[in-house]
Amino acid sequence: MSLSFPGSGDQELLEQMIRQAEDVMRGLADVQAQIRQVTGEGEGADGLVRARADGRGQVTAITLDARVMRLDAAALSAEVTKAIRIAQDAAKERTDELVAAAQTRATGLAAPLDETFVRYRFDQLAQELDAGADAFGPSADRHAADRADDLGQDAERAARIEAWLEDGQREIEAVTGHGRAADGRIQAVTTAYGQVREVVIEPRAMRLPSRTLAEEVLLAVHRAQQDAERQSSQMVSDALRELAPGESFGADAVDEWFGGLLKPFERPD
Repeated sequence: MSLSFPGSGDQELLEQMIRQAEDVMRGLADVQAQIRQVTGEGEGADGLVRARADGRGQVTAITLDARVMRLDAAALSAEVTKAIRIAQDAAKERTDELVAAAQTRATGLAAPLDETFVRYRFDQLAQELDAGADAFGPSADRHAADRADDLGQDAERAARIEAWLEDGQREIEAVTGHGRAADGRIQAVTTAYGQVREVVIEPRAMRLPSRTLAEEVLLAVHRAQQDAERQSSQMVSDALRELAPGESFGADAVDEWFGGLLKPFERPD
């Protein structure tokens, strides 16, 4: 459902958006619950290597059959990497299906406070400013001017955020996470989104029992995923501090910050 800006009050628009957003959020909560139940399975070395991943791409289990230890380190590394990738791809495919279904249900959500809406409100406030000088005197003039200034600042901030999102996504996609285990004898590399690029098992690690080796490989993967997540989070945090100097971005602070962005669109009492 689309919004018709002209002739509609700010409060009515916001209430409509909130109602629709609540419906979508309830659906998203259901989807998130389903994603938490997603698992993907992968195999390598004719089933001697097995891996499992969840809907978030986290590797939850790696199993090595004792017979796989007959392989050399390079071959085992390739088979472990293969099994993990298959597991993650399978989990991602199921997750993508759930997300696509949720997006279909959300197609009726009203357009957000995007550039079209901001430009419309800016023009409307400019008209209020002109009318205020004649109809309401200096106090109304100053009030409308303040609202227009606030709206202009929010539009500028929104433009900066939009510009960063394009560049920031490319920067985040370039992030690689690195993890080590077994005294550095096992290494893992992941993307920013947790997908495993490579697992390297050094020959010295082949002296470990197969069960211990599997546990250490899983540990290295987890550390790589955590490293990638830490780098990405730091990158986003640094960008937000640059875009909104002096702001704190804890959970409560983010809600308050976005509430402040919406204030210029509220109808005054």
